[in-house]
Amino acid sequence: MPFCHENLIVYQRTLDFNSKVSIWTGQWDSKHAVCDQMSRAAVSMLENIAMASAAYSGMKIRSVDYAIGSSLECAACLDLVRVKRLLDLNLIYEEKERLSQTLRMLIGLRKSWAKATSSVREDCEGYETEIVLDKTCDKEWDSGKCCVCENAWSGKVLFHHETLDVYRTAISAAEMFSAVESVAHLSNPVFRRLDDLLTSMVLNIAEGNGRFSDADQTRFLGTSYESAVKLAARLDLCVTQGLLPQKEVGECKILLERVSAMTSSMVRSGVK
Repeated sequence: MPFCHENLIVYQRTLDFNSKVSIWTGQWDSKHAVCDQMSRAAVSMLENIAMASAAYSGMKIRSVDYAIGSSLECAACLDLVRVKRLLDLNLIYEEKERLSQTLRMLIGLRKSWAKATSSVREDCEGYETEIVLDKTCDKEWDSGKCCVCENAWSGKVLFHHETLDVYRTAISAAEMFSAVESVAHLSNPVFRRLDDLLTSMVLNIAEGNGRFSDADQTRFLGTSYESAVKLAARLDLCVTQGLLPQKEVGECKILLERVSAMTSSMVRSGVK
């Protein structure tokens, strides 16, 4: 007799996504932090969908929340993959579209389970998307489309965090860091220490924005803030050691300062 989760369409889709991630990350240089982060987040989606279908009451909602957070983390990983040019742009966008559909499925299941149903149900007509409110503005986002702005590189917003100035600034910092010619000549250990912090800064904004409680959002944004500050310090060290040029590092730090200021402000205000 199969497990209940094996009958879920969203589980099968996530299983397929994990297979792709395994192939992709096997082809990328392991110095990129996104390799480990994307593999971990994809597996987290899969495991928590399985746990959510088997669990009861509060644990069911908690598990699906973890799966939702991991799906947003995977979406942010794909943005970093684009910055690093590790996959074709069209393929990245196709996978983000599939992830946005998976997210809607997970939110649909969460809403169903939150109504205290005792069985797993999937709506064959599709999934209703939870309206997510941006804590920094009063606009609403529904069905993967946003009235606030358009995605700078695809022309269409698929995830709410893509509309946030703090997320876009973090991605800009990642793009500027990747464009520094000297970065390509860093040793793998030095590059990885910088890339770990850069990746953490980006991913925690995306996942935190998708969390349902202010406490969770504050925790993730706090981690992003810490990563931005630590990355700035690491870049200063690289300049002191003659590994990176002052001019390029200074330009990158301007963006990091913006990220740290915005995340710090949101943390202090409790993301209200």
